Amino acid sequence: MAWTRDCGGCFPHPAAAVVVLGTMFFCSSPVQAQWRLGPPDLTVGQDSAIFFEDVAAVVVREGRVYVGDGGLRRIFAFDRSTGQLTATAGRRGEGPGEFRFLIGIDECGGGEDVIYASDSGLRRVSVFSPNLDHIRTFRIADGTIRVTAIECAGARTLIGITLNPDPALSLGRAIPMDATWRATHDIVLFEPRGSLRRVLGTVLGQERYRDGNPSGTGYSDLPLRWGLNVVFASSPQGFVVGTGERSSLVRYDVDGDVLDTLTLQESRAAVSRAHVGAHVQNRITRSERLGRDIPSTRSFWTEYPYPSHFPAYSKVLMTLAGGVWVERFPEPYTEQPRHWKVFTPDGNLVATVDVPRRLDLMWVGETHVAGVVTDELGVQTVEVFPIQRPDP
Repeated sequence: MAWTRDCGGCFPHPAAAVVVLGTMFFCSSPVQAQWRLGPPDLTVGQDSAIFFEDVAAVVVREGRVYVGDGGLRRIFAFDRSTGQLTATAGRRGEGPGEFRFLIGIDECGGGEDVIYASDSGLRRVSVFSPNLDHIRTFRIADGTIRVTAIECAGARTLIGITLNPDPALSLGRAIPMDATWRATHDIVLFEPRGSLRRVLGTVLGQERYRDGNPSGTGYSDLPLRWGLNVVFASSPQGFVVGTGERSSLVRYDVDGDVLDTLTLQESRAAVSRAHVGAHVQNRITRSERLGRDIPSTRSFWTEYPYPSHFPAYSKVLMTLAGGVWVERFPEPYTEQPRHWKVFTPDGNLVATVDVPRRLDLMWVGETHVAGVVTDELGVQTVEVFPIQRPDP
């Protein structure tokens, strides 16, 4: 049992689906500031010469903005002041510096001036110079472990979420048809060149729905709409992990030792009939546009096993100094802004930030944030925004 403390006393609070040893204390600030985002001071991707397909990650550092595009399997570097494209790297393939599934790019800090790019398909990491020259590529645990997410926590540690080999066995039972299920994942530390260092614990991963084929000859596994999932983020100071089952995340140092539990102090919102109805209608409208069968679409999404509650949060990001930003799960089919809570490196809840609905934050710093803006036509641009803090 972990303990969470506010400034008025202590109360027990279980860690977010992670094994936690010892007793930890966290003191939240009694009043949080309301930060705002100013107008963007840089936008890239609006030029017809640069068209993003599926942005997976954004990194801002030392006069450059790096964009990792999972659809194109490419990394782009832009000049921070002008937005001019200065370098590119990567393509679809299996050679050095190529990608099968580019899932993220990251900066490691700790004096190592490189960009890490992770490939879940090839189970490896490629390292690039600031100018995106390929330096080296190495496999994670010799390719024997399926990594679903990996980042660097400083120059000497890689932190990954790995899928256990057999979901049915890891759950201790066969997975039934037309039911929801979750495979187990491990939180794992790796050495800088990918060798296994330490397994920290086990969490339940993404909620999925096993849809049996009506003919009984097969099935498909779909991510459960509004289901739980593992979220984590890292910095040179450590990392945080949670699953959204509770309104808390566990914070670790770079060696994998637990520091404390960060609490959002909010309850999980319920999934209502209005949410389900809006989603069913959205799917019917989409099927009409694509010329698909409407009755089967209505039947499938009406009988779909929606969760009773949304996850507590959808994403977590960390600054290089160790600050933690946590996004409350955005209620679907509304125009409400995305709501973030900001914790200081020492664990205090210091501010809240509301950002435009179409802005998906992917990087946070001390003075700026960056993310993807998707317009009504689905076109993506990457924008950098200054943080506006109230006067003390």
